[in-house]
Amino acid sequence: MSDLATRLEQAIFDHADLNWSKAATLLDLSPQAATKWKKGQISRSTLQRLADLTRVNYSWLATGEGEMTSKPSIGELQDKIDAIMDKEQGQLVKKDVLSAANPVPVISWVAAGAWSETNTVTVDDAFDWLPRPYNLSKDGFALQVRGESMLPEFRPNDYIFVEPAFPVWDLKNGDLVVVQESDKNEATFKQLVLGETTEDMYLKPLNPDWHEQKMLPKSEWVLVGKVVGKWVKY
Repeated sequence: MSDLATRLEQAIFDHADLNWSKAATLLDLSPQAATKWKKGQISRSTLQRLADLTRVNYSWLATGEGEMTSKPSIGELQDKIDAIMDKEQGQLVKKDVLSAANPVPVISWVAAGAWSETNTVTVDDAFDWLPRPYNLSKDGFALQVRGESMLPEFRPNDYIFVEPAFPVWDLKNGDLVVVQESDKNEATFKQLVLGETTEDMYLKPLNPDWHEQKMLPKSEWVLVGKVVGKWVKY
């Protein structure tokens, strides 16, 4: 594998949490286009679009020089959040209970799964930022919804705010939670159903047409956090 192909793989798989065919599809290309990427064969325009998609620096992706990503300055973060607020793109949490001074990191589902092991989220985990709702602690983070299992309430690309500083014994039937199974490397988002005993507990999707309506743990479950809100960009 060429050096360029290696950097492409890092950007797509490690940084953006995608795969070859998914990345190609998101760029409106056929999955077969990624076959050439694996050999380091890619046009300059597609490389630029791929850098934008995976949120890495184009110069690093093209040449290997410089940093893979650029950490935004506080001023840049503030400008970005102010622009979001001015356009009123997020309507699920009222504007007067959002704080732009302490933005929420948006992290990948793999990073969320790792959180339950390391008990922390760092700036390096974030690929985007959102204003912080009043009911989210400093340790809270956001995730971007994937798939259709939580329709109609949560659509793909909606954002959910996750509160990790939440005691397990305060969970109630019907709470929305993010959990990780010990034998998997990423978290999952579902509704909690409590029975009379812990053995009766299971997870379920909100989508009544989802193929798996009762999800039982195949290994130990670890609570990553409780979902306390969502954010929608129009």
